[in-house]
Amino acid sequence: MATQREVTDPSAFESGSLVLQAILAVVTFSLYTIYWFHKVHVQLDRGTTANFSPAWRTIGLFIPLYNFVVLWRTSHDAEAVTDKDGILVFLLLLVFPPAAWYLVQTGINRVAAGGPDAAAPSETL
Repeated sequence: MATQREVTDPSAFESGSLVLQAILAVVTFSLYTIYWFHKVHVQLDRGTTANFSPAWRTIGLFIPLYNFVVLWRTSHDAEAVTDKDGILVFLLLLVFPPAAWYLVQTGINRVAAGGPDAAAPSETL
Protein backbone atom coordinates (compact mmCIF):
# COMPACT_ATOMS: atom_id res chain seq x y z
CA MET A 1 0.00 0.00 0.00
CA ALA A 2 2.47 2.67 1.14
CA THR A 3 6.09 2.74 0.15
CA GLN A 4 8.86 2.91 2.73
CA ARG A 5 10.56 6.30 2.68
CA GLU A 6 14.34 6.53 2.98
CA VAL A 7 16.79 9.36 3.49
CA THR A 8 18.63 10.00 0.23
CA ASP A 9 20.37 13.31 1.00
CA PRO A 10 21.16 14.04 4.67
CA SER A 11 22.54 17.46 3.70
CA ALA A 12 18.98 18.56 2.84
CA PHE A 13 18.07 18.54 6.53
CA GLU A 14 18.72 21.42 8.94
CA SER A 15 18.78 21.18 12.71
CA GLY A 16 16.24 23.22 14.60
CA SER A 17 15.83 24.16 18.24
CA LEU A 18 12.84 22.51 19.88
CA VAL A 19 12.73 25.18 22.60
CA LEU A 20 12.78 28.01 20.05
CA GLN A 21 10.10 26.21 18.06
CA ALA A 22 7.82 26.03 21.10
CA ILE A 23 8.44 29.67 22.03
CA LEU A 24 7.77 30.89 18.49
CA ALA A 25 4.59 28.80 18.27
CA VAL A 26 3.25 30.48 21.42
CA VAL A 27 4.45 34.01 20.62
CA THR A 28 3.08 33.95 17.05
CA PHE A 29 -0.20 32.30 18.08
CA SER A 30 0.71 29.15 16.11
CA LEU A 31 1.54 30.96 12.86
CA TYR A 32 5.11 29.68 13.19
CA THR A 33 3.83 26.11 12.93
CA ILE A 34 2.71 26.78 9.35
CA TYR A 35 6.23 27.94 8.52
CA TRP A 36 7.66 24.92 10.35
CA PHE A 37 5.46 22.55 8.35
CA HIS A 38 6.65 24.20 5.13
CA LYS A 39 10.29 23.79 6.19
CA VAL A 40 9.63 20.14 7.00
CA HIS A 41 7.90 19.63 3.64
CA VAL A 42 10.86 21.15 1.79
CA GLN A 43 13.35 19.03 3.72
CA LEU A 44 11.39 15.80 3.26
CA ASP A 45 10.99 16.47 -0.47
CA ARG A 46 14.69 17.19 -1.00
CA GLY A 47 16.17 14.70 1.43
CA THR A 48 14.02 11.58 1.09
CA THR A 49 12.53 9.38 -1.59
CA ALA A 50 9.23 11.27 -1.22
CA ASN A 51 8.29 13.21 -4.34
CA PHE A 52 5.79 16.05 -3.88
CA SER A 53 5.43 19.82 -4.10
CA PRO A 54 6.21 21.36 -0.71
CA ALA A 55 4.29 24.54 -1.56
CA TRP A 56 1.13 22.68 -2.57
CA ARG A 57 1.35 20.43 0.46
CA THR A 58 1.62 23.47 2.74
CA ILE A 59 -1.30 25.16 0.99
CA GLY A 60 -3.25 21.93 1.47
CA LEU A 61 -3.12 22.48 5.22
CA PHE A 62 -5.68 25.28 4.74
CA ILE A 63 -8.21 23.18 2.78
CA PRO A 64 -10.83 21.57 5.04
CA LEU A 65 -10.82 17.75 5.01
CA TYR A 66 -7.91 17.68 2.56
CA ASN A 67 -5.70 18.90 5.41
CA PHE A 68 -6.15 15.45 6.99
CA VAL A 69 -4.76 13.90 3.80
CA VAL A 70 -1.79 16.29 3.94
CA LEU A 71 -1.10 15.39 7.57
CA TRP A 72 -1.41 11.69 6.73
CA ARG A 73 1.08 11.94 3.86
CA THR A 74 3.49 14.13 5.83
CA SER A 75 3.36 11.66 8.73
CA HIS A 76 4.26 8.76 6.48
CA ASP A 77 6.97 10.73 4.69
CA ALA A 78 8.46 11.57 8.09
CA GLU A 79 9.02 7.85 8.74
CA ALA A 80 12.33 8.33 6.91
CA VAL A 81 13.68 10.53 9.70
CA THR A 82 11.84 9.14 12.71
CA ASP A 83 11.91 5.62 14.03
CA LYS A 84 8.14 5.75 14.49
CA ASP A 85 5.30 4.52 12.35
CA GLY A 86 3.50 7.15 10.27
CA ILE A 87 0.17 6.24 11.86
CA LEU A 88 1.51 7.14 15.30
CA VAL A 89 2.82 10.49 14.06
CA PHE A 90 -0.52 11.17 12.34
CA LEU A 91 -2.52 10.38 15.48
CA LEU A 92 -0.22 12.58 17.53
CA LEU A 93 -0.70 15.43 15.05
CA LEU A 94 -4.44 15.10 15.56
CA VAL A 95 -4.48 14.64 19.35
CA PHE A 96 -1.34 16.35 20.70
CA PRO A 97 0.65 18.09 17.94
CA PRO A 98 3.65 19.12 20.09
CA ALA A 99 4.52 15.45 20.60
CA ALA A 100 4.50 14.88 16.83
CA TRP A 101 6.57 18.01 16.26
CA TYR A 102 9.06 16.68 18.80
CA LEU A 103 9.34 13.31 17.04
CA VAL A 104 9.76 14.84 13.60
CA GLN A 105 12.17 17.61 14.65
CA THR A 106 14.38 15.30 16.70
CA GLY A 107 14.50 12.92 13.74
CA ILE A 108 15.47 15.77 11.42
CA ASN A 109 18.09 16.96 13.92
CA ARG A 110 19.55 13.44 14.13
CA VAL A 111 19.81 13.12 10.35
CA ALA A 112 21.23 16.64 10.00
CA ALA A 113 23.87 15.86 12.63
CA GLY A 114 24.81 12.68 10.79
CA GLY A 115 24.74 10.68 14.01
CA PRO A 116 25.17 6.91 14.17
CA ASP A 117 21.42 6.42 13.93
CA ALA A 118 20.98 8.90 11.08
CA ALA A 119 20.07 6.24 8.54
CA ALA A 120 16.45 5.45 7.88
CA PRO A 121 15.15 2.49 9.88
CA SER A 122 14.82 0.37 6.73
CA GLU A 123 18.51 0.90 5.91
CA THR A 124 19.63 -0.51 9.25
CA LEU A 125 17.85 -3.84 8.85
